[in-house]
Amino acid sequence: LEKTTKFYQANLLANRQALNYIVRKRGFNKQTLIDFRLGYSPNNGAALVKFLTKEDYSIKEISMAGLTSQRRVGLGDMFRGRIMIPLADQFGKTIGFTARILEDNPNAPKYINTPSTPLYDKSRHVYGLHLAKKAIQASKFSVLAEGNLDVISSHQAGVKNVVATAGTALTLAQLKTLGRFSPDVRLAFDEDRAG
Repeated sequence: LEKTTKFYQANLLANRQALNYIVRKRGFNKQTLIDFRLGYSPNNGAALVKFLTKEDYSIKEISMAGLTSQRRVGLGDMFRGRIMIPLADQFGKTIGFTARILEDNPNAPKYINTPSTPLYDKSRHVYGLHLAKKAIQASKFSVLAEGNLDVISSHQAGVKNVVATAGTALTLAQLKTLGRFSPDVRLAFDEDRAG
């Protein structure tokens, strides 16, 4: 997953359209790209699988990490043509990904996440905690947003005690995790139906 994060980071820098989306449309600066390790997944089928097998990872290991998907033409990359947002544990190690489609397509989901794996459990994960925990302790409260990009934007604006759930489902496990840093959790979900 760490090598995959670096692979996606290198592909972001090599893809002008993806970089323009991140920098111009979303307004993220260089430090934000570095802090959140944003990347891009190539839209050509099995680029990541080929890269990781050359790095001596087995197909079983790649699949167990949630990075593959069965296609009509065989095993391919789970994420293709998407902005990649690494999901990190509270220590900053990548455990999975959220992927936002680069070109809006009504026939494709806007966001897809790593499926449950031995490392990633959506119901336990709090996005951005590794970068927010000191600010949560200092401010004595956390702000729980709905989306990863909300967290990234807040951190870039200097509001660093913001974290997110994986969607709007809030679990007891996530609250317990946040409670270790402060029992005061404030919600800032979108005003749409899902929020």
